Amino acid sequence: MAGKKLMVEFPGRNYSTDKPLLYYAGKVFEEKEYEVVRLGYNFKLTGDKNDIEGLIDESKPYIKKVLDKIDFSAYEDIVFVSKSMGTTLAGFFEEFYKIRVRHIFLTPVQSALKYMKRGKCIVVSGKNDRFLDSRRLKIYCVEQDVALKQFEDVGHSLESEKDINITFAILMVIVKLYKGFSN
Repeated sequence: MAGKKLMVEFPGRNYSTDKPLLYYAGKVFEEKEYEVVRLGYNFKLTGDKNDIEGLIDESKPYIKKVLDKIDFSAYEDIVFVSKSMGTTLAGFFEEFYKIRVRHIFLTPVQSALKYMKRGKCIVVSGKNDRFLDSRRLKIYCVEQDVALKQFEDVGHSLESEKDINITFAILMVIVKLYKGFSN
């Protein structure tokens, strides 16, 4: 059916779809008449919480079970919004299903870099992210001509530990990004 739109949320290790960055992504895309699928696999993970790559591999069967039920060919526009380890999973499943997806990568991990491609994604990170060096990420995005938004003085959570107002301001910028991406 022409005109159908889909947004899928890929959460992070400690960042579920009911936390602000993904919760508001869902709200914005629902307002723009996207069907929203919120993946939930964190509660099922039993591996070492510090082994991101191991958790990514452990998550794949849970995600595949949900995504196998979706007829991606029925959608005119597909957006994956992903956080942390979810960024690698989102890129992996785009390639696995051989579908055309636009991405919003929130605080990507190292293994997600290979999935970031010009014109089909935007990357958001904190300059103090402990999982992916901000300079390395910036260089990669410049080389690949990938849109990048980096925030000063915040890390992987995109939250300020010193000032809640900074956290709210960052969230507002990201919500505006969602609104622009969902048109």
